[in-house]
Amino acid sequence: MTFLHVSDLHIGKKLCGKPLMEDQKHILHEILDMAAAPDVDAVLIAGDLYDKSQPSGEAVEAAGAFLAALSRLNRPVFVISGNHDCPEQVSYCAPILAGANVHVSPAFTGAPAPVALRDAYGELRVYLLPFVRPSQVRRALPERAGEIRSYADALRVIVEEMHIDVRVRNVLLAHQFVTGSAAVLTDSEERMVGGVDEVPWEVFRDFDYVALGHLHAPQRAGSDRIRYAGSPLKYSQSEESQKKAALKVTLGEKGDFRVEALPYHPLRDVRSVKGQLRDLTREEAPDRDYVFATLTDEVPPLDPMGALLQRYPNLVQLRRENSRTGGKVETIAERVEERNPLEHFTAFFAAQNNGQMPTPGQMVLMKKIIEEAEVKSGASH
Repeated sequence: MTFLHVSDLHIGKKLCGKPLMEDQKHILHEILDMAAAPDVDAVLIAGDLYDKSQPSGEAVEAAGAFLAALSRLNRPVFVISGNHDCPEQVSYCAPILAGANVHVSPAFTGAPAPVALRDAYGELRVYLLPFVRPSQVRRALPERAGEIRSYADALRVIVEEMHIDVRVRNVLLAHQFVTGSAAVLTDSEERMVGGVDEVPWEVFRDFDYVALGHLHAPQRAGSDRIRYAGSPLKYSQSEESQKKAALKVTLGEKGDFRVEALPYHPLRDVRSVKGQLRDLTREEAPDRDYVFATLTDEVPPLDPMGALLQRYPNLVQLRRENSRTGGKVETIAERVEERNPLEHFTAFFAAQNNGQMPTPGQMVLMKKIIEEAEVKSGASH
């Protein structure tokens, strides 16, 4: 049986305040194409369907359309909630979704029961374990509360309560920080101080495959059979060099296992540029990637962000790094929120006229236009 393993979709996420919905819809269509391949039998989504526990209407609509399209492929879909999700929201209408062959994890109330599948090699059981904290496990399993002092204890107890039958093949979806090798971490993940959320990979040794979510870099966690698919898009500057990919996992007869990485092809990349303004803006053709720029000019240029936006329309962050600034950071979202309409006009005018500022007469005229527009806008409300 062959599974497509994806995770950490983070639908609705922004990059330094810049919406990524267009990029996310593109990558969701790519996942659909992968899932539609004739050799894929089921889809595993290992948590963080959304970026927030209370996602926007647009994010909910996009996730709903994605799951509906997956269900029309007539193969099982398995979804768990991650630490960014609200479990009750992800599992809303779970019985109806199950009727469409979309199986979602409920909020944790105890060891999950498996969903049974069959192929030429017999039975295969899929367990759906949402992101859990020790306090949740203590409440759900009060008779074992005294054993649970850490995340590692909590996951060990849950797996013991599953009573895994190792004679058949078992697959687990989980969303935790599982350790066992040097984990590749990024700035877009939520981690706990001191590593208190770490879970040793040995807890899951009885499973034939563990589809993990939580870490955004594709990687194994102590065993070839315990893997993070990683996020489909780069959600921070620290992910710039990563090669994002979905995992196609095939389980044959008991003990037979193979995995293949299926690279994603995003609309835009995430990358960094560094240098003086004249060097970074030398080319005239717009660069559509999401760019983190570092300016090294000792003499501050006039409106560098305005000039950079002409070259990099999707600039998300500007860092000024010279002997005086010490690395001051400014994001596009902050700049847009701080400027008033007249400041926006001034910056745009200078960017379009090689740094020349508008004349006093032009400033008076634009101020009048802005005031008239504000009056009309107020009247319309």
